[in-house]
Amino acid sequence: MRSYYIPNGSLALHVLESGERSTGLPSLLVVGGLWEPAERAIPLLSYLPGHVVAFSFRGRGLSSTPASGYDLEDHMSDIEAVVNHCGLTNYMVLGFSRGAAYSLGWSLRHQEQMKGLILVDQPPIHRGMSADTVEFWSSLVYQQVPLLNYIRREALQGMGHEAREVDFSAQLPQLIIPVTLFAGRNPESMIPSDISDEVMEKYRALLPCCTVVEFTQSGHMIPDEEQQKYVTEVERCIAETIR
Repeated sequence: MRSYYIPNGSLALHVLESGERSTGLPSLLVVGGLWEPAERAIPLLSYLPGHVVAFSFRGRGLSSTPASGYDLEDHMSDIEAVVNHCGLTNYMVLGFSRGAAYSLGWSLRHQEQMKGLILVDQPPIHRGMSADTVEFWSSLVYQQVPLLNYIRREALQGMGHEAREVDFSAQLPQLIIPVTLFAGRNPESMIPSDISDEVMEKYRALLPCCTVVEFTQSGHMIPDEEQQKYVTEVERCIAETIR
């Protein structure tokens, strides 16, 4: 596994990369959630065959933290910097939680270069953030670690000031690449799934190319609650692109 930095204008983005690009399996680009640094993708980087790339968005992990630039377009520019630097073509994108919203925005513009999209437990919405939401995330502790160990307060405040809500629902039928939705189905999980029955049916109705994979032991945090199944299902999605 390789660890390095790439530029996005004046920013330095931290990247983790495993494997090598090939003409066989497509590369996988992992787009993390609201607070997730690249290191959260280590199970995928470690166990998946082929070429896997993960990175920390601005304000997360070891990446730079600008004073502003935290709306959807700014985050998609981070994705663009990674895709261009790594020379990704005919690749897949996996987006978890808020990262799935960034991934949807990206895919709607760049699907001609992609082999597929995996959305992990996220409605087709890029949400704004209220002051109360910023405070909630700033004070949250997950698995005994404060989230501010992973994401800077300035990044959360930047999203609170700048992030605008975008509903991608009307654009979903434009996606013609294979789309797989991972949905947590365990109502007793500490962090419940963000995929209601209504949202699941919306995906199915608007995306004829959509496959739903249910994680019955998980709520929202599928990568942690059912890690082995998560990795296995991602591997299956990648393999199916070459059949």
